[in-house]
Amino acid sequence: MNRRQYLGAIGGGIAALSAGCSADDSDTYLDKPDLRAEPSQLPYPVYGQSLPDVTLSDPLAGESVPIGGDNRDTVVTFFYSHCRTVCPRLISALRNVQAKAVEDDLIDTTSFRAVTFDPERDDAERLRGYADRMNVALTENWRFLRPDSPDHARDVVMDEFGVRFERTHPEEMDMYMFSHRSLILLVNADGYVERSYTDSTPSWQSIYDDLKTLRKRE
Repeated sequence: MNRRQYLGAIGGGIAALSAGCSADDSDTYLDKPDLRAEPSQLPYPVYGQSLPDVTLSDPLAGESVPIGGDNRDTVVTFFYSHCRTVCPRLISALRNVQAKAVEDDLIDTTSFRAVTFDPERDDAERLRGYADRMNVALTENWRFLRPDSPDHARDVVMDEFGVRFERTHPEEMDMYMFSHRSLILLVNADGYVERSYTDSTPSWQSIYDDLKTLRKRE
């Protein structure tokens, strides 16, 4: 059962707490945002819910790490490196937030996670070259994370985080693409979601302002 089906099934607040997702504002520091629907009706993690407990491989470091939960505020997105539309904007938003965090001495308390859902092509060599092209500072708490297989990518990215993606263009061609949801998450150091940004053209300034406010309130 995927995340949308599960959250829709549990419904009540007590059941939601038993599933590991809390709506208690004491777990968050930012003001509650206006959600476009009830949290149980949204497929992705939202304000006050705990980040799914998932560990993935960092192919550049040769080790496995959790998506969140390293006692830092974390900015997370989902992408694939062959994307020519929204993914460069998502990665650029994280990169700009990273650069500003370095400038303002917030980088030691902030981490960045970019999770690929195209593990067949996004290997260590590809991701290292992509980091160079996108001017990502890998030494500044940035991790590219990679599921083990396409099936694992669906289990994690789609079922756990609600980021739907579907392969498009001819199956027999190496240059296939994906249609997919845009999502950036801002997660506090305790592992609870503060903000879910779903704009296909995200404002890095807004994300950074939220991050800076979060850091002041923690």
